[in-house]
Amino acid sequence: MLSGQSWRILRNFSLYAVASCMAILGASSAPASESPPSVDISRPHPQPPYPDSAQLNGEQGAVLVDVYVHPNGRASKVKVSRSSGFEDLDNAAVEGVLNWRYLPAIRDGETVSDWTTVKIVFQLPQAPTPSN
Repeated sequence: MLSGQSWRILRNFSLYAVASCMAILGASSAPASESPPSVDISRPHPQPPYPDSAQLNGEQGAVLVDVYVHPNGRASKVKVSRSSGFEDLDNAAVEGVLNWRYLPAIRDGETVSDWTTVKIVFQLPQAPTPSN
């Protein structure tokens, strides 16, 4: 059972975590009647799988994907706006973000279709360093 102070700490931490995630994912400070589309952080949006071929070849990099979001929060079109330099990583990023859910853009209090940009980073895992 958590004490009152423990609940306040947990609540404040949760609010901070949500605010931090929104900042990382590009949430806008625009008025509620005007906002761009963004990733819906209340739903799972897993990192796209790192292609085995890319890992074996030592490929890593960041991909910027432009996503066209409909009023229902679904993506229908995507395009790579900045390539990682590796086709397999770019393709994995595109396939991954197509399955995410988004918060649609809002204009004049109505949800509308619009573009947003998502950054996907593929980084090879670091080998553990031996301890003495």
